[in-house]
Amino acid sequence: MSYVSREPETELPVSAYPYHRQVFGTADAAAATGLLFDSKQFAVMAIAQPAESQTPDLNADKEGDRILICLDGDLSMQIGENRFRLGAGDAVQIPRGVRFGRTSSVRGARMLLVRGKALRSFSMYR
Repeated sequence: MSYVSREPETELPVSAYPYHRQVFGTADAAAATGLLFDSKQFAVMAIAQPAESQTPDLNADKEGDRILICLDGDLSMQIGENRFRLGAGDAVQIPRGVRFGRTSSVRGARMLLVRGKALRSFSMYR
């Protein structure tokens, strides 16, 4: 077997990539919240829920499905008629039109929310 000697590849920091976003810093840093990426097909948001907090609202997205990924912490939320407890590594899909919300957290939570967008007409994206 022969090995080919190659020059080492130059690596750039990911921050040099034009579509890079820093979602969360170190575990001790405050979590960013807000829209990270937005395209014609999806949007991605970083969400931080403080410890010992709750939100009273229920929402229903008519545009597309959502996927909520709990990166760390704990989150209790209503999806449809039931409440669910999410922990680090848990993910749920919330289908379009299903009511969700009324969240609460004991330790706080950091999450990613991926929201699909409905394509109303293929002609509008040509």
